[in-house]
Amino acid sequence: MTHGSDRIDYHETPDVTEVHAAIQREHKDPVTNVTPVPLWVTLLCGVAVCWAGAYVGMFHGGFSSNVYNEYESSPVALFSLPQKEKSKAGPAAAEDPIAVGKGVYSSVCQACHQPNGMGVPGAFPPLAGSEFANGSEKRMAAIVLKGLLGPVKVNGVAFNNSMPAQEAQLTDKKIAAVLTYVRQEWGNKAGPVQPAQIAAARKEFKDRTTQWSEAELLQIPAEAVLEGGAPAGSAPTTSAPPGAPPTAAAATAPAPAKPATPTAPAQPVATAQPTAPAPAAPTAAAAPAPGGGDLAASIERGKAVYMQTCFTCHQATGQGVPGAFPPLAGTDYTTGDARRMVAIVIKGINPPFKVNNVPYVVPMPPPDLAFPILKEDAKVADVVNYVRNSFGNKDAKGVTAEFVAGVRKEFASRTAPWTEAELQNFPPAK
Repeated sequence: MTHGSDRIDYHETPDVTEVHAAIQREHKDPVTNVTPVPLWVTLLCGVAVCWAGAYVGMFHGGFSSNVYNEYESSPVALFSLPQKEKSKAGPAAAEDPIAVGKGVYSSVCQACHQPNGMGVPGAFPPLAGSEFANGSEKRMAAIVLKGLLGPVKVNGVAFNNSMPAQEAQLTDKKIAAVLTYVRQEWGNKAGPVQPAQIAAARKEFKDRTTQWSEAELLQIPAEAVLEGGAPAGSAPTTSAPPGAPPTAAAATAPAPAKPATPTAPAQPVATAQPTAPAPAAPTAAAAPAPGGGDLAASIERGKAVYMQTCFTCHQATGQGVPGAFPPLAGTDYTTGDARRMVAIVIKGINPPFKVNNVPYVVPMPPPDLAFPILKEDAKVADVVNYVRNSFGNKDAKGVTAEFVAGVRKEFASRTAPWTEAELQNFPPAK
């Protein structure tokens, strides 16, 4: 065996130890195999997944893309402080009857009885200083629940109008709150009304299907109280004679009528008092055709909806109340662009505006705030068809529920009632 530097392999020498050392320095040949993940990495990943799942479960915020409220779920499991703060602040504000009542008054009663409670002379009675607002809570509850049909007298002044029933639109809590607000606002000094008392009145008058008349209301004793709470502190001020009911009651019910009308209607006069509007609710229940149905049937259903929501302000004749609420008969708002009329019914209108060159300053809030029934597209289509085919108006084409749904969707982002300028330059359909 040759020795020396001319050896090819490792310059080998006869020393076996050196040969083995050289072999040990070589890398192993690659093989097909799977190297297991270290146990500590597996455990760490498991802990991370569990933590992420728990966090998302508690702080998903309803999985809403447009509202960030991580405490909407149940973070109290791990983070109780924010939850406790929320529970401390929430109840007090929500339960303030005066605040609740003011909100109900603004959306339901203010259009007729005005922000200052003085009503509209010759049309709607005042609530400020009224013997009814300061009198028996039972009379007020009866009027708000079942409505009132004139003629009646308030503080010696005659009013000949109609107030629709509110029992289907307002809960016991809201009626109690708005009556409490009215009886303690504008210098009134009557006591509060409790939801339990309204529940008692609702039960007592459940079989009544028509509005009250002045004579019927006067049969309820001026000192009458309702079960379910402290008496409304009503010291019958002077006589409870006049059909003052409108006042108290109107406070709750009038505003609706305002919205009911498709809107910026306009035109002259003539207050007309409907005959038996109160029961309108049952008829309105008829299932509306969801569009493309029989126009005559839609008009018939619309009449019931109109008597339930619009006629108090715009009257059964569609002539409105001079100086307060515009007419619907023969006006451009009712006989013109159907899309614009539907938009007014949905969003309301803010004054001042003119109808047939006559100015009006009473606002019409979004009707569906006062009348949940008008949140239904089919009901809006029916009442619009009725108005556009009554009082001398004529629209043989009519509108459908689908048409109303399209207008509602088009202006879904709008939060304020229309102004006259906007209606005069109403955007064309897209």
